[in-house]
Amino acid sequence: MITGSYKSFFGVFKTLRNHTAIISLYVCGIAWLDIQYHLEVYNFPVAIVVAPATFIGLLLGFRTNASYGRWWEARILWGAIVNDSRTWVRQLMEFEKSASADPAKPVDDQIRKMAIRQSAWCYALCSSLRGEDPYPHLEGLLESSEIEKLRTQKNVPNAILKKQGQDLRQLYDAQRIELFTFVELERTLTRLTNAMGGCERIRNTIFPVSYSRMVTALIYGFVILLPFGLVNVPPAPLIAASLCLSIAFLSIDRIAQFLQDPFSNRPSDTPMLTLSRTIEINIRQMLGETELPEPIKPENGIAW
Repeated sequence: MITGSYKSFFGVFKTLRNHTAIISLYVCGIAWLDIQYHLEVYNFPVAIVVAPATFIGLLLGFRTNASYGRWWEARILWGAIVNDSRTWVRQLMEFEKSASADPAKPVDDQIRKMAIRQSAWCYALCSSLRGEDPYPHLEGLLESSEIEKLRTQKNVPNAILKKQGQDLRQLYDAQRIELFTFVELERTLTRLTNAMGGCERIRNTIFPVSYSRMVTALIYGFVILLPFGLVNVPPAPLIAASLCLSIAFLSIDRIAQFLQDPFSNRPSDTPMLTLSRTIEINIRQMLGETELPEPIKPENGIAW
């Protein structure tokens, strides 16, 4: 996620450098033709610029709003994951019958294992949504035997939640938690499952390709026609105005493309790895640990 650095802001324009070079050559070519052959005598109507620009602006506005809606929903889901992860650990520590109000007393091993497993789930979900290997993040959080069992699963975060549910049932069967407590903890697991499903829905629901291609094609059509609508102005303003308007439309289109897939590990995406590390730190502090991992700090204005 971009945190405000000007370097990350201009990164959008870097992705358009090849387009900018081609458009610059094209616009300069039209300006040269205007100088040589006086294109203004053909009296190109201004409507060839104004009408397409208005129509494309409306389409871009709709696409950007839809893309931002997907991005914002992803951020809301991960905000819920942060809250429910903390809630899960707090409920385990408070509701388990052997829990003590004394902060100096060590946390029960089973409760600690289930709490740390929640942190592992966050890392696994992050890697799953990004299409990455989750196991490097799980080392040191889960036992080797549990990691080996997870290697047979296609959906690792879902398998981790299943294990959480099984251990929760063991606590209830051993009468270490009451029925009401069991129900509340199960509700927390359900909310985590719903958040995971919401993230997977966003990732697997592709933004309509035909709509995206149509908008992009219209923008390039506008870029081609734009210099002809400005042949009545001197060459220097023609080149400057054509470049500025073309790059502006292309930049908005590119930003919308970035926002529509918030889990592809690009600068504008949800900082799932950073949030997962924050959750791990919070959980370890709740367990009374003092040796904590370092927070993941933004790099060049980008939180990953």
